[in-house]
Amino acid sequence: MWSFAFHRLVPGLLSLSLASGAFAQATAAHGGVTVDGVVFDKEVQVAGSTLRLNGAGLRTKFVFKVYAAGLYLATPARTPADIYAAKGPKRLKVSFVRETDATTLGKTMSQVMSDNLPREQFGKCIPGLVKLGELFSEKKKMGVGEMFTVDEIPAKATVISINNKVVAEISEPEFFACLMYNYFGERPADANLKAALLGGT
Repeated sequence: MWSFAFHRLVPGLLSLSLASGAFAQATAAHGGVTVDGVVFDKEVQVAGSTLRLNGAGLRTKFVFKVYAAGLYLATPARTPADIYAAKGPKRLKVSFVRETDATTLGKTMSQVMSDNLPREQFGKCIPGLVKLGELFSEKKKMGVGEMFTVDEIPAKATVISINNKVVAEISEPEFFACLMYNYFGERPADANLKAALLGGT
């Protein structure tokens, strides 16, 4: 089990999050958008609701491509505030284009959220982050072509799936919004990916 001691996280864990990203070359595909070979459907069904692709982009570490990500919402969002305030289900899809150490990924995401969230709000998310860290620690590696999704289902849970298999449900209602701060906070993991997910081209 991953010990969730944030004060012990070393600066090296930040390299994945703080490295500058690059806009992906997104191209139209049949029924979707392709980002570096990863296809994002234009529409998906989550908890009985139709969600549309808000934006998709590529996460890079220095010059290396790491993963493609897409955000699905019921209505378009062009600012982080729009995302946090949006009603109904939401989905974040992440598909890896480079083999990635999953434990470091989980720790890095947690650190970036800690850097972006007020202490009180962050504290409410710790149980969910512990669970997320355990999942990534057990997975060890995310290989090329592997993916995970995080679905927010209001009044129920945040559902995490790895390679289309549900692996956890997190009941804390704040968790999905906390996770979004990794991508949309004032100091996001990747500023260019933030713009792409908000509908940038």
